[in-house]
Amino acid sequence: MSGVVLPSGASPQDAGADHLLSLRGVRKTYPAAGAPGGRRVVLDGIDLDVDAHRCVVLVGSSGSGKSTLLRVVNLLDEVDDGQILLDGEDVADPRLDANRVRARMGMVFQAYNLFPHLTVLDNVTLAPRLVHRRSRAEAEGAAVEMLGRVGLGHKVTAYPDQLSGGEQQRAAIARALVNGPELLLLDEVTSALDPELVGEV
Repeated sequence: MSGVVLPSGASPQDAGADHLLSLRGVRKTYPAAGAPGGRRVVLDGIDLDVDAHRCVVLVGSSGSGKSTLLRVVNLLDEVDDGQILLDGEDVADPRLDANRVRARMGMVFQAYNLFPHLTVLDNVTLAPRLVHRRSRAEAEGAAVEMLGRVGLGHKVTAYPDQLSGGEQQRAAIARALVNGPELLLLDEVTSALDPELVGEV
């Protein structure tokens, strides 16, 4: 995993100020029987800078920490040490409101994570209504437009189990994009799909 190392003499806060996202010395471990100290190191001193409007791809073998890195950036997991700077603000600070930070991001999970009891439209409008406090009419208007952009305009009333794998993933992408996130995190969004569905996504 590659990143930009903090220049000598510069403070982490200064380094993160010019980037949309900066990681400084991020470390994450999990309990593991038989590992040194009883914990397995998954992320060890990760430094990374991501500028706005740039696409960064993390490449590594299964279990190398790619998904864990995305989860700590989205504050789904806490870091053991280090800083996660979003527009220069250390969002890894546990005193911050994690939901406020997550509202600035969109994340697409490898396993879709659509709510099975909700229609496609309701899945996509859930965050705009509950997190961003949009009216139902405004949220549905934005959702219908986004679903049309990903080719699911005709599936708004369908439930996830009525969709193909590719359609479910496109619905998840629409859900992540509908709020206009500053940062979009994609966790191996095509790895669980058949080859013919990869191009569809």
